[in-house]
Amino acid sequence: MPLTVEDGEAPPPAAVQGGGAHDILELDSCPVCLDTRSTQVCEYNKFLLLEHAPDAEASVYNYAMCHGCGVVFARRRPTGSRYTRLVERFDETIGRSGRPGAGKRGPAGAMLNPTKLTPEERSDLRGRVARGVFVSEHAGLDGDTYLPALLRDRMSNSQHAEILTSLLHFEAPRVLELRPRTGSIGAVLKRAWNADVYGLPLFEGQQLLNREAYGHTVDHLLDYDHFSIPYPGAFDLVVANHMITHAVRPREFLDLVRERLAPGGHLYLYNEPDDAEFLEQGQSMINTLNPFHLQAFDPDSLLRGLGAAGFEPVFMTHERGNLIVVAKPAARDQAFTPMSDEQRDERLAKYGQARDLAILRVPPRVRSRFAGEWEQVAERALEAGHAEMTSGGKLRPLEEVEPVPEDMHA
Repeated sequence: MPLTVEDGEAPPPAAVQGGGAHDILELDSCPVCLDTRSTQVCEYNKFLLLEHAPDAEASVYNYAMCHGCGVVFARRRPTGSRYTRLVERFDETIGRSGRPGAGKRGPAGAMLNPTKLTPEERSDLRGRVARGVFVSEHAGLDGDTYLPALLRDRMSNSQHAEILTSLLHFEAPRVLELRPRTGSIGAVLKRAWNADVYGLPLFEGQQLLNREAYGHTVDHLLDYDHFSIPYPGAFDLVVANHMITHAVRPREFLDLVRERLAPGGHLYLYNEPDDAEFLEQGQSMINTLNPFHLQAFDPDSLLRGLGAAGFEPVFMTHERGNLIVVAKPAARDQAFTPMSDEQRDERLAKYGQARDLAILRVPPRVRSRFAGEWEQVAERALEAGHAEMTSGGKLRPLEEVEPVPEDMHA
């Protein structure tokens, strides 16, 4: 049964508490809007379905929906050395280790490989990057002599450059990119605005590509656990890739960004998954919520969360099922409007149905976790028309869909 916490009092300033020997934070309030009222909606993350979870605690996040902003957040979340280990085992953590090319060292995995580069790999990457981004096929060069991923990343990020340069206008701004893969967005902003670009890549390979391909200042790596901006001064634009979803302390992240934005500055969020993928599009919620997904939201709850942190939207859209938001600091006296009771109940009902469908899809080896409620889950799914009985007498969930590519959720 869902566990609901009701508390009409304002939460204390330190909303995130816990830690302890196992490096797990136990939250007693929403880490985005700080409201203390919430209802649990799902116990498990994707580790439940994988065979290589670090330990028994790793799969239990106790996701809860905040009654204030509507963001769903992991009440239990990794921090410290536990979070570091998840990043170091990136492919295993998101369930990609068994796929062809996963964890591959060298140029092919330079953008997503979390390991430290060897001197030989650094030298090889520098040589390839020196060939440039636009290596024409008519030149007949062997793909092993340059880095095709640079052009692919440039093309895949072109929509972000189009949005930014169409909606915003700067002259020689200071730009901070959070989790850039190669730095292709910053490269376009350099050309369009003569931007001075700083970056916090996630991995060492990305750091090298940002520096060698585009000359960005990337002296530090991103820390999702204890986020900081180690470069001095204010920024006119902060471009953030998949940040709200992963941040261990999202309110602290938003507060710091707001503090470090120059007057007239903006925040650009992209690759933030819309939870419609499992609430409305038939994907398994447990399979979708990999261990790095500490927050989940729809457009309304994301905007409410941003509003609670002092931001107002300028533009929002979807791209491949993910949310893109351009936001700016709001007036200090702008009030945050929590979700209504009707919105809360409707959202909780959707999460209840999504949990039922996710349970019906778990592999047989973990079904014992839900033995006490299996029949009720099946009955609710059949009654709601979300499952059917096959001619062989087996229960089959409906609305199966193709999963979103892993690199969109990494």
